[in-house]
Amino acid sequence: MLSFLLNKIIMALSFDYKFRVRYVDTDKMGIVHNSNYFRYFEMGRIELMRHLGVSYKTMEDKGIMMPLIEQYAKYLRPAYFDEELIVRTSLEEIPSVKIKFDYKVLRKKDNEEEVICQGYNILAFINENTRRPHQCPEWIKEKLKENFADL
Repeated sequence: MLSFLLNKIIMALSFDYKFRVRYVDTDKMGIVHNSNYFRYFEMGRIELMRHLGVSYKTMEDKGIMMPLIEQYAKYLRPAYFDEELIVRTSLEEIPSVKIKFDYKVLRKKDNEEEVICQGYNILAFINENTRRPHQCPEWIKEKLKENFADL
C-alpha cells in the first residue's frame, strides 16, 4: 500500500534548459518547424534526467531501455531563428512502469515568460533483453527521492 501511495505523490520538480534556435530548425519562413518541438522535448528530458544524476547511458548499461509510447504537443505561437528559448521539463509523479514528462517551451518577452508550445510524453521502462515492461529501477527512484526532501 505504501508503494502505491508513493507512486501517486504529486511532485513539483521542473528543470529549465536554455538554447538558441538553429537555422536548420526553421522552414523557408524562418519559423521553427513543428517537428522540432519533439526534439526540444527530448533535449529537456535528457537534461532533467542528467540534473537528477540519471543518464540514459547508465540506464542502458544496466539493461534498461525507455521507448516512447505516447506524445502530444500543442503549438500556441511561432518561434524564430536565433531566438533564445527555454524548455521547462516537469515530473509530476514518481514513475512505476511508465514515466510522464510535461513540457513548456517558453521565450522571454518583456521580462515575462511566453508559452509557445506545451505538451507531454510518456516513456515505458523495459528490459533490454526481454523487451518486456519493467518497474522503474529502485536506483532511479532513489535519485528522485534525493531531489525531493519532502518525500
